[in-house]
Amino acid sequence: MKRKSAILAFLLSALLWPVPLAAQHESEWTVVTLALDGSWGVGTSEHYGPALASALRKCNAMSKEQSDCGAEVTAVRQGWTLGILCGDHRVLVAAPDLATAIREAEARQTYLRDVYGDSLPGCSRVLSVDPHGFATSTKKKSWGAVRMDPGR
Repeated sequence: MKRKSAILAFLLSALLWPVPLAAQHESEWTVVTLALDGSWGVGTSEHYGPALASALRKCNAMSKEQSDCGAEVTAVRQGWTLGILCGDHRVLVAAPDLATAIREAEARQTYLRDVYGDSLPGCSRVLSVDPHGFATSTKKKSWGAVRMDPGR
């Protein structure tokens, strides 16, 4: 009888033991790069390296000339990314929520205006990427609202 009780206690403890964190699904990385010519790339993957490679490949494919794709990148898990160009200056921010991303982008633009004054050209948003990796662009040379997967 003691043996059955011991086995029952072991089975109950095994069933009630929490699932290790490693077995839980982690969100994907979303990596974004923005070149000064307005080309951009978005890559998503479970691992940072493939997401970065995908973003760089897509940015280079969009560029009609040799660009500076990869000179600045952002990476976030389950967050928003905003890409803005102010002449020769990039504002590329990633944050967990849209409100924070907007605040950070506005703060960066304010800093640029403080530093460059009237010589800073107007700023325009080039793209925004939602927490699922869907990119929306305001440039005609974009791919529009599409999911950017590493293999596509």
